[in-house]
Amino acid sequence: MTAIDTGASAGPFATRREGTGGVVLRGHPEHTGWSDSSARAVLQLLVESVAEMVGFRVAVLSVVIEGELVTMAYVGPEEHREWLSQTDPVHVLDPVLERACAWGRFCFLAAEDYDVEELKGHWVVVAPDGEERPDAWHPHDALLATLRDDAGVLVGILSVDDPVSGCRPDAAQRRLLERYAAQAERGVITAVEREEMVQQIAHAESARRLVRDASAAGHDSLEAVVAHVHRPLVEGFDARGSWVHVVEPDGTGRGWARDLADELVELPTEVVRLAEGLAPHLWRHQRVVVLGGEEADRAALEIPQVASLLQQSSTLLARLGLGSALAVPLGVGPTCRGFLVLARDPGDPVWSTVERESALEIGHDLGASLTTAAVLERERRLVRELQQLDDHRSQVIATLSHELRTPLAVISGNLELLGDLDLAEASPYRAAMARGTARMQNVVEDLLLLTRVSDPRHPLVRVPVDVRAALEEVAALIRNTAQAKGLTLDLGVGAGRLVVPGDPHEIDRMLSNLASNAVKYTPAGGRVTMTAHRYGGEVRVQVCDTGIGIGEQDQAALFRAFFRTTNPEALRQPGTGLGLSIVAAVAERHGGEVAVSSVLGEGTTFTLTLPAT
Repeated sequence: MTAIDTGASAGPFATRREGTGGVVLRGHPEHTGWSDSSARAVLQLLVESVAEMVGFRVAVLSVVIEGELVTMAYVGPEEHREWLSQTDPVHVLDPVLERACAWGRFCFLAAEDYDVEELKGHWVVVAPDGEERPDAWHPHDALLATLRDDAGVLVGILSVDDPVSGCRPDAAQRRLLERYAAQAERGVITAVEREEMVQQIAHAESARRLVRDASAAGHDSLEAVVAHVHRPLVEGFDARGSWVHVVEPDGTGRGWARDLADELVELPTEVVRLAEGLAPHLWRHQRVVVLGGEEADRAALEIPQVASLLQQSSTLLARLGLGSALAVPLGVGPTCRGFLVLARDPGDPVWSTVERESALEIGHDLGASLTTAAVLERERRLVRELQQLDDHRSQVIATLSHELRTPLAVISGNLELLGDLDLAEASPYRAAMARGTARMQNVVEDLLLLTRVSDPRHPLVRVPVDVRAALEEVAALIRNTAQAKGLTLDLGVGAGRLVVPGDPHEIDRMLSNLASNAVKYTPAGGRVTMTAHRYGGEVRVQVCDTGIGIGEQDQAALFRAFFRTTNPEALRQPGTGLGLSIVAAVAERHGGEVAVSSVLGEGTTFTLTLPAT
């Protein structure tokens, strides 16, 4: 037997013996709506699972809302669905719970143990008469689970009826029912908590609209945020003016007080000190206080640190020509970030409870907005400092490179003259100096190129660059070196147009660096393969080798300037650590990207992707 409100006027109890049904408890129809439809959908799915998996034709889940049971999910005959919007008070279950046999969360009330006329509410017989056997389900049997929160408070009822087997649940079914009841209990608790949160947000929305835009991307400073919220605050609270004071982490403060005309007002030092002393205590106790006038918040006097400060407020407000002020702490988490003060003239309305509660919520929202703005200010300041440092680094590198060029030119010229003298004994030394000079020249050229391609202020003049021709030229340049090492060099270029917009010299240098690296780190007998194909609007170049490979840890820093691997085998090869950083900088400058895939000891593949024309 389940409880169903038939909507009839025949009295508090009605009997229907045809068909099957489920519990729907009658009461105030306005309680039957729930703003979170997704929560109802979850509960409905849970009830359907109970009915199908345990074996009942009827299952109903009701939630306690304001002392009444409101049906949120139902499985059963369609003809009873029209009554699901009705409710019944929770106390109609008292006689059932008092006489029922406890089965864990479930209570079973056998038909022979009570008189249906004694029950309150609107109950209905939904199961047909069963067989004459001891364990047969009787039409007046009732089986329902009480769902309670962690404090033991009733939050809902799960009722089942009309078992498919026609029998009262055996031990196995009861264990299964208990498991589903536990799930239903957690589902109801979660749904109720979610609904409460939705309602709280709805009530706070009107207050939060006052400062919501303060976090917009356009307000990138504390002063901009404060200026933005002034007008909504004074209009929303019917105030004469607003004052927002922000306390920095180092203890220094910045404040902006404005009148109705949006003009900045200078406040006496003692007023600022009073507010700075008051705000941390208010934030700690999550309180707002009214300063001055007959409505001054006497309850706040229970906070010892606040009492002495409040006693000074009336005199200071009178000096400013104000009647009263609402002091609101601003903060995030445990940290007080400052305070908001809204002022009214003498004779203006008193500050209502709703205004105080809304102001405290604004203290949280505005505190978060000001914290975000302060972080953005610090980040922008740090970015500027880093930019200046980067500019200085670039200037140092460029200056150093240019300064090195002159002595290198002198050394190179003298080495050539020394060679013309045909001094046999000096030949090995001249060759060593020539190699060192050439290496220094390569470093200087790499530094200059890296500085140029990394500088966003250096314009990129784009012209069509044929990647096929560029790769063929690179292959021709490194082929002799590859053959000398006993390497096989393969070049595979796809059909079609392989043209990208960019700087020919930079693209050539990028491809040369990838190819020369592959040859350098591939032992004799290995293979280097260069391919290029077009995929949609991109040209993809791959340089693959069967060389020594790159470890996972080294791959993460591979494109960083001056990076050298920790692999001893790779360290035996000469290099400056600038080649791949140039590749990455050129690729990014051209709107592309470079990626690496490598297995230590097996080989490496670099994939370069550039936008095509």
